[in-house]
Amino acid sequence: MASPAHSADVEARETVAHPHSEHPHLGVDASLSIDRVFQAALQLAPEQDLGSAYRQQAEAQQRVSRRLIANRPRLNLSYWDDQAGDNTGMQETELGVEVDLWRWGERGNAQALADSFNSGSQDWQAYQQLLVSGRLRDALHQLSASAARRQHAVDAVSDAQRLLAVSQKRFKAGAIPRAAVMQSEALLLTARQQLLEQEAELVDAERQYVTLTGLQQRPETFSEAPPQRRQIDQQHPQLRLLLTRRQQQAEKLTQQRHQAAGNSTVSLGVRRERGSDSEPELESFGVSVSIPFGGSAHSDASSSEAAVALADIDVQIKRARLQLQQQLHEVEHQLDVLEESLDFATRARDLARQQWQMAEKAFAIGESDIRPTILALQHYRQSQVQWQLLTLRRHQLISSLRQTVGEPL
Repeated sequence: MASPAHSADVEARETVAHPHSEHPHLGVDASLSIDRVFQAALQLAPEQDLGSAYRQQAEAQQRVSRRLIANRPRLNLSYWDDQAGDNTGMQETELGVEVDLWRWGERGNAQALADSFNSGSQDWQAYQQLLVSGRLRDALHQLSASAARRQHAVDAVSDAQRLLAVSQKRFKAGAIPRAAVMQSEALLLTARQQLLEQEAELVDAERQYVTLTGLQQRPETFSEAPPQRRQIDQQHPQLRLLLTRRQQQAEKLTQQRHQAAGNSTVSLGVRRERGSDSEPELESFGVSVSIPFGGSAHSDASSSEAAVALADIDVQIKRARLQLQQQLHEVEHQLDVLEESLDFATRARDLARQQWQMAEKAFAIGESDIRPTILALQHYRQSQVQWQLLTLRRHQLISSLRQTVGEPL
């Protein structure tokens, strides 16, 4: 016949192994690299289509800047006769082509705008990688923390089960009252309840990870080294993208001014005319040039919206740089404080482990009661999970530091 301790251990393992059979956990793949996980998340990113749209925009503007004329050519056709009037046989037909010429500096502006769009496409890819890195970092750290809490709950069930087995053994020997066994049973029930809660939390974290990556496997561990630089500069993907958009808006402002000022127009065409039925038809070739001038007030009014947009981007750049600087200082401060807290938590965990081992041994040989033993176990478990969560929090702050300074995965 199996001993109570053995039966209790079997029951505990069964409870731990299948608490949520309808939601099996993700498998842990030690060979699954973070780079592969990142690429999977990048493919599922909702902003993925924007990259191709920005590339098409740059290619379209590049084609415009290579044109010999400023706009599409226009075909003009006009016909006149006097049939509705005195009907003397007068006819006049004109057929020509009209083209707009580049203004001085307008073609160079179109080329500069194409270059800005091309740079913007590349900067957007870098910024998108940083966005996806931030989401993936949050998901992986949440997964690590949930898995750690779940493992702590598993260990707590195992410890409570072992303590219950010792209590039942001493109760059968008549060394402790039934109330002590009931306290051990209550401790085990509480541990099982906490395990159910941690299982649900882990399932939620795994769902978030699957939604983000589409993978059914998760990496074994995730941690990052501190960044090489701890400053916000213009190479930050977010600032780089904003600066490129500012350049685009500046080129658009120049473009608006060119468009508002108008383009010179050249028309080439032929004319066939006849004054009356008795006169011969005359054919001629003509060239006409139209040159706009003046109207600076109209040009300023037409480009005012682009000027406002340029000023708005300047505000966005200053605001983004200030927010990043504040976030960097806050994360650095939290990391410095955590380093000291982690040192205290490590010593507290080691001391609590020793107290629990002594209390467990004293209870097993009858030198102690159940109450201080339970308190020692609970204290050890709390100190253990606090130390582990602080360690994971340190990894999370390092990732947050890398995210803030603009280093993707």
